[in-house]
Amino acid sequence: MTMRPNLGQRRVASLGSEPVQMERGLEAPAQRLSSDAVERLVRRLAEFLGERPGVAPVEYTRALVLSVTLVSAAAVAIAVATVHQPADSAGLAVLAVAILAMSVSSVTTLAGGNAVRFSATAFLHLGLVLIYGPIGALVGSAAESTGAAVRFRGGWFRFLFNLANNFLSDVAAWMVFTRLQRLPVHGVVADGAFGMAAGLAQLTVNWTLLSGILAIATHRSFVSHLRAGLNITAYNLVYGYAAVGFLGLHQRYGPWGTTFALAPVAGLQVFLVFLAQRTRTHEEHRNLLLEKVTEQAATIERSYDATLIALTHALDARDKETEGHSRRVVEYTRLVAIELGIAGEELKLLCHGALLHDIGKIGVPDAILHKPGKLTEEEWQIMRRHVEMGARMVEDVDYLAEARRIILHHHERWDGRGYPLGLKSTQIALGARAFAVADAVDAMTQDRPYRRSVSFDEAREELARYRGTQFDPDAVDAFMALPQERLLSIAALRASAGLDMFSGRNFEPGSRITPRVAIVA
Repeated sequence: MTMRPNLGQRRVASLGSEPVQMERGLEAPAQRLSSDAVERLVRRLAEFLGERPGVAPVEYTRALVLSVTLVSAAAVAIAVATVHQPADSAGLAVLAVAILAMSVSSVTTLAGGNAVRFSATAFLHLGLVLIYGPIGALVGSAAESTGAAVRFRGGWFRFLFNLANNFLSDVAAWMVFTRLQRLPVHGVVADGAFGMAAGLAQLTVNWTLLSGILAIATHRSFVSHLRAGLNITAYNLVYGYAAVGFLGLHQRYGPWGTTFALAPVAGLQVFLVFLAQRTRTHEEHRNLLLEKVTEQAATIERSYDATLIALTHALDARDKETEGHSRRVVEYTRLVAIELGIAGEELKLLCHGALLHDIGKIGVPDAILHKPGKLTEEEWQIMRRHVEMGARMVEDVDYLAEARRIILHHHERWDGRGYPLGLKSTQIALGARAFAVADAVDAMTQDRPYRRSVSFDEAREELARYRGTQFDPDAVDAFMALPQERLLSIAALRASAGLDMFSGRNFEPGSRITPRVAIVA
């Protein structure tokens, strides 16, 4: 296997703007030669190796172009000085074709958070260079870079850098191996160690050059890119050790001896491609199932919300005098809660509690619930039981556990003189503290049979008077910060609660609701 870093697939694939300079550089020779045939050939090659739409083009800064030019020039100089005609062209061709095929069918994976091409070609690269020297490095690098260009269409610029980088790293591996073989140490263990050193040299040169180019192209630290190469060091040590087997088989059986080692490597590559395809199929199936589960969860959640709204409609049907109270108090509660920093799912659960806060009144006799005058002490005792009755009604519904706290705490007071538990200060749920302010505001600003409504200015004065005794000071301050026009629009609502109250956008951090119902004067 190999995890051979490549400019066409690493993060440099997400660089800058269109490669205008490189295209001009390709067209200029054809214009000078004044040959239609050459011009057509160059144009077709440019189209074939041009950057595909899915690959972000490179921004050709002066530093980047100069750096790639220097790397390419170094590769050319070393190739001119070291490459010679191979004595065994057949074996060279077999391995080159194998590298090309495996490069075209490579699999992309992650190493250290970076996209890296994963294939079995590193065995072959090192085997090729240990057998044939620099000519093997050149042919193998050309096959690898061409395969990457065909697979990823990264463009000429990436192709040229990848070719130079692969060649230099393979030559470095060959140089290390041949120098170590001159030592007065022989045997299987020594050859294996020399092969591992060659694999390490290949990785070091390859990743150093690539990290330098990436640092220039992405304006990120060279060290941060180089550090990612540490994740695949062990792979290259194994590759180098295994590559010695190619050399031994070639020395014993000649040109076709490498096919003995090539067969399992090719089999491994086929397995990798098959595994990638199966993984992709499973991933697509998983995503499809996830979408269905998400849709079903949303449907269930809407059903929950509709059930809660139906319960409040049942309560509203008994008390026409408080028509629209459930919707208004939810809207006030939501705005106050947002000012207190409550958001997301927690905010939605709080609104469920606000919606159901008086659900226990279903168990209060009509004679008491609709009495126009002042309640007697005995009647007040019965009325106050609605808190505990409401909490009992939802106690077996896990989904409403947080709503139950609001129902149970919404008549508690900051100073501990509320009911039914006599909680005080932060013993009271934060949502219930926000709700208490909202409920009081709606009670004060709506007409009742026994009194007239007051203005929001008067309601604010009342809240300020009881700030720190009946109400949480922070909740009062949160209400004071709300804009007047927002409050007036909510106060005018007469419609019953609806599913639109629980739409997802109403529970984003910092959201502000505009009631989506007709306002009836």
